[in-house]
Amino acid sequence: MKPSIKLKIKRAFTDNIGLKILAAVFAVGLWLIVVNVDNPNQTRTFSAPVTVINEEVLTEAGRYYTIPDGNNMVKFRVTARRSVIEQLSSADFTATADMNFLENDSRIPVMVTFNGQSTGVTISAKRLYLQVVVGDDMMMKHEVVVETKGDLAEGCVVQSATADPNNVTLTGPQEVLSQVTRVVAYADVTDAGDDFELEDVVLHFLDEKGNEVDRSRIKVDQDVAKVSVKIARQKQVDVNVSTSGSLAEGLYLDSVTVNPSKVTIMGDAKTLNDITAITIPGSVVDLSQIQSSTTTTVDLNTYLPEGVKVASGESSQAEIVIKVSGDTTHNFELSTANITVRNLSDGLAAEFDDAKVTVQIKGSKEDLNALDAKTITGYVDASGLGAGKHTLQLNLELADTYTASPATVKITIK
Repeated sequence: MKPSIKLKIKRAFTDNIGLKILAAVFAVGLWLIVVNVDNPNQTRTFSAPVTVINEEVLTEAGRYYTIPDGNNMVKFRVTARRSVIEQLSSADFTATADMNFLENDSRIPVMVTFNGQSTGVTISAKRLYLQVVVGDDMMMKHEVVVETKGDLAEGCVVQSATADPNNVTLTGPQEVLSQVTRVVAYADVTDAGDDFELEDVVLHFLDEKGNEVDRSRIKVDQDVAKVSVKIARQKQVDVNVSTSGSLAEGLYLDSVTVNPSKVTIMGDAKTLNDITAITIPGSVVDLSQIQSSTTTTVDLNTYLPEGVKVASGESSQAEIVIKVSGDTTHNFELSTANITVRNLSDGLAAEFDDAKVTVQIKGSKEDLNALDAKTITGYVDASGLGAGKHTLQLNLELADTYTASPATVKITIK
């Protein structure tokens, strides 16, 4: 009787069972050998940037940290099958440093984790650190300065530009804040002819050379401002000086000058139309108080109506120069033809012995320069004189601004 199919199958599994188990074990071992030969473990070095977490542990304590030279990269070794490791890149790993575990204010342990799905990836257990420098934060207050850019409408000028808030408080590392010399809000005034406001103007932190300071490590209580710009009209006017009083006897006023003699003023159009010049009143230049040449300085804004002032970019200070001089004496050659003989008795005639006579006249330099000897006249008094030679006192006919020294003239009466 032939064995059944079920029996044949049973014998196929149970006959020589030892040899069959041995063959299976051999096959598995051979497979493992082939796998390890064709796809062995490999180790490679990767690098990744370190992300610092829980930074508020320092900032809430009023402290800060920096990474020397900005080097926040770490290197680490990874072991995996060749088929796996060849597919890996630095992007498959995350490196973090928890500020909670800061050591000696100088380093933070770094934890590297694998982000992929592959199995059998092992990261070296070597301890990694991120080197840091820890210090205390400082605070600094700065005024917010508004700077305008662009060209205004013709005939206009910026009267004022202000920011709200007008000052801000900066917090950050001392080595960063010490670079900030100005906090600036920029306002574009191109073609502007009327007052205007700008909202949420970003503040810029500038160093002494006008370069932007890296603000990534600076905290500010308000980093935008509202800017208000007032626009005014402008015109150029003369600057005049009045005087009062009189100089002391013997002093003469040579000149009164003011510098600048013209200045640009700004204000609303209606008020400007009524101003033709700036006049410095006589109370400022009181000649009765002046003994010698002198210089004084005044603020021109003092003599302008409310709402009008000297334009930005020009000095409102004016210098008044008062030059005075004392009496001086010049010699003049007077023709005796300009001298008359008065009170000569009837029947007598008089002749001058010389054609000219020298006279000394005292007065201001300006007046003396204007005096011409040809126009000077005088006389002598011959009352009671008879025939013969005589020396008589010369009387000059001069304006009150001149004083003549005593002089004589010789005549012959016939």
